[in-house]
Amino acid sequence: MKNILKITFFALLLISIGSCTNDKDPVATANGLNLKPITPGGPFVLSPVNGDNDVATITWDAVDNGVPTSPAVYEIQIAKAGTNFAKPIVASLSSTDRTFLWKEGYLNSLLLENGFLPDVAADLDVRVRSTLGLEFNTFIQYSNVLAIKVTPFSQSAFAFTKVGDDPALAPKTLSSGFFTTDTEGYSWLEPGNYKFYTSVQNKFAAANPFYGNDGTGSLVLNGAAITVVTAGYYRIMADIGTSPKTYSLTPITAWGIIGDAKVFNSANSLPAMTYDPADKKWKIVINLKGGKSFKFRANNSNVINLGLGNAGTGMPDYAGTIMKYNGTTIIVPSAVTIPYIVTLDLSSPRNYTYTVVKQ
Repeated sequence: MKNILKITFFALLLISIGSCTNDKDPVATANGLNLKPITPGGPFVLSPVNGDNDVATITWDAVDNGVPTSPAVYEIQIAKAGTNFAKPIVASLSSTDRTFLWKEGYLNSLLLENGFLPDVAADLDVRVRSTLGLEFNTFIQYSNVLAIKVTPFSQSAFAFTKVGDDPALAPKTLSSGFFTTDTEGYSWLEPGNYKFYTSVQNKFAAANPFYGNDGTGSLVLNGAAITVVTAGYYRIMADIGTSPKTYSLTPITAWGIIGDAKVFNSANSLPAMTYDPADKKWKIVINLKGGKSFKFRANNSNVINLGLGNAGTGMPDYAGTIMKYNGTTIIVPSAVTIPYIVTLDLSSPRNYTYTVVKQ
């Protein structure tokens, strides 16, 4: 028994000596992470005009973790001012880089997706987070906080809504591209007072900011309602990228087709197509010559006409992936002259389509 106790005592003594003589593992310490002044410093008023412009460059010094380590991973975080980052928004790619360039479209989308209102200045706090170790035992440091002011823009889409109705169900207008402001759409409108409602977090609602008449026929944020006197089909347009901001409601008394595919009246667009409110399409049954061509035009005039060709988003004539304003003619598929049911669907803004089906 005595021998067992002696052996146990010497074993514990050796373990104790070994633990005293070995060096301790290095321990990371929070020695600081410095976010440099943002350049330029703002305030920033974002705009879709002139493409996806640069906003600001964010730079910071390498984090000091107290010991030599592999490079830390950084991300920029933003939050509503004064919230102490209770709901931080990641505003950069995660990377070992120590600089990041904010672009207008990127920053604008972040703000709108997180509930900030278009055309309303937002006070933001900005910081950088560093992370050492990605899978376990992660060591995190945060930089100093800087304050900026940013005004986002509407994503160039509106709901033209009769006052008292649900904007989510109202006719929509859409721009020809993400960084253009030339919104348009087509719809049947009843008499009443209307406003152009913006979307917040990709949702249209009556509580969202809206544009109305400034008293001179131009648009202004939270302006007076726009009165539609006569029921009818309209081309609805709004552009907040111009100065002053503009809108127009063009009555479309009829759509028709024109071209050498018509048996009669090839030089005009009569007879007129008929609007079907049930499926929101213009329709006509008409004899067309096989192998010949035609186009659509509104109000028996070439001012508004649609043909084939994808103009590409962002182009003035963009009308969707199939049709284009002032586009090329549409060829009748058959080789003989027979009656066709021709339809024109303008119910989805900037996604206009047609069909030509044998009767």
